[in-house]
Amino acid sequence: MPDAPPRSTRREPSLTEQAAAALRRLILLNIIPPGEVLNEPDLVTRLGMSRTPVREALKLLAGEGLVTLRRNRAALAARLDPADLVPLFELEAALESACAGLAAERMTPAELARLAGLQDALEAARDDRDTYTRLNRQAHRLIVTASRSPAIAEAHGRAFARLERARNFALAADGRVAESLAEHRAILDALRARDPERARTRMHAHVARTQALLVARLEGRKR
Repeated sequence: MPDAPPRSTRREPSLTEQAAAALRRLILLNIIPPGEVLNEPDLVTRLGMSRTPVREALKLLAGEGLVTLRRNRAALAARLDPADLVPLFELEAALESACAGLAAERMTPAELARLAGLQDALEAARDDRDTYTRLNRQAHRLIVTASRSPAIAEAHGRAFARLERARNFALAADGRVAESLAEHRAILDALRARDPERARTRMHAHVARTQALLVARLEGRKR
């Protein structure tokens, strides 16, 4: 008698985890914008889930800093505060520009080819928010990995994750996707040319531009 196939040990996500994943995506991509009221009955309808997992998901996301819980009032999608975000962008600019300079010297031909492929994929995905965000994350991480600097990569990973929502918010500015694609192409050209100084300068300008757009958009919402 043939052996039974091995059972999968992979656990299916709970309803709370599924609700949290769905809400996390909506908030990170700014489909639910900063400061929006998270009305539980509306979320129940939107997610097609009962009230209990939705309520527990809000608590989970509050622990991640994505949701603000309010006593006896509906929760909010956490606001974006430039005072918290600008120092993180400054850190990211320093780390990523250092990585770009090192990658210009250390990147392998295979890594350059992969980055070029990601650039083509980004161009094709300019109207697909989910795909564009995923590919953008991969492109930045590839450059960091190619720097061959584990210490910088570790510090960058923490800062990059904390800024994902802010980057997506800035990316929604008029014309920013096309502008960002051009900046990515300029970085790729510098890496192909094995020009560390140009790679550093262009990466720093890319991150700084995202920071400036974020602040401008947030200030505009206050008026």
